[in-house]
Amino acid sequence: MKKAIGKGKKRCYSRGKKGGIRLILKPFEETKMVYGLRALVQRLEKNHSHYNKIIQDLQQLEAGDLGEKRIMEQLQKMASSNEIYILHNITFTTPMPIQLDIVVITPYDVIIIESKNIRGRIDLKCRPRRMVRTLENGDKHIFNHPEIQLEEYVLGLDTFFKQQQLEIGVTGVIVFPFNNADIHYEDGKFPVLMMRELIYFLRQHILNKQSQREIMSVEIANLLLTHHHEYRYPPLCTYYKIDPQAILRGIYCRHCSQSKLIRLKKNWFCPLCKTYDKVAHHQALNDYRLLIGNQINTEAARHFLEISNRHIAKRILQDYCKKKEGHNNQMMYQL
Repeated sequence: MKKAIGKGKKRCYSRGKKGGIRLILKPFEETKMVYGLRALVQRLEKNHSHYNKIIQDLQQLEAGDLGEKRIMEQLQKMASSNEIYILHNITFTTPMPIQLDIVVITPYDVIIIESKNIRGRIDLKCRPRRMVRTLENGDKHIFNHPEIQLEEYVLGLDTFFKQQQLEIGVTGVIVFPFNNADIHYEDGKFPVLMMRELIYFLRQHILNKQSQREIMSVEIANLLLTHHHEYRYPPLCTYYKIDPQAILRGIYCRHCSQSKLIRLKKNWFCPLCKTYDKVAHHQALNDYRLLIGNQINTEAARHFLEISNRHIAKRILQDYCKKKEGHNNQMMYQL
């Protein structure tokens, strides 16, 4: 039986004897912007003024994703023997916009994991709060201290629970997922861990909380999933202020990624790797959506896909797009 316990209007859920299942309710998934950046790198000339910035942004996002993936893999091992619920990349728009790397729901509270995949000597200073990275060549870079951001996340999630009239403890931990960081830090508000320390930390954290009232972990996890809103990036030409005319056109091979495909016997053929692909245009249309916009007409499709036959372009859009608006020449398809 579940029962609401608490003072006034606030509720604290108490779990029944059976407890919950052990589960990753929201598994690892690459950041959506990564897909667009990869498409942009392929469809932008290397001498474009934004090219190096885009490469740098892509590398940073991929490194962040790799670190979060490694942490999720470690947590999955722990989930097999501990009653915890794990959610990757949870985003709220209210009561304040926050994007949480990893959320761990224990039987007693909620822990936000802030992943930092950064190499070199890392000095975490408290007065003033800042993170100083020193590379092997002596170059120094100064960043915001990760606990400043984590404070905002804890406050946002705590406010969210209060709005739901729930008394749920929220805390955070900063995790460096790889051994290429040499960490030096002054004691701050949140623990700072290497990934190899995370499982032991969580087990001890749960043991230390055993005297407290248990929460309904699975209900809290599902509540977070219900209020999660996937962050939608604008088309990257808009985001980076790139003229859409600078985007390279055509349908690229999904196998070698080097060559444009040609139409051959109602199929797409790669002259470089000699492969056929009936639906290669799907990737090209997705590139258009990520880079330029989510609406397209037949003429724009002909131009972007480099198809001379308007009937083929129209048929491709009709097969690929579920929604459309307008009539005849004014028809717009929703990607």
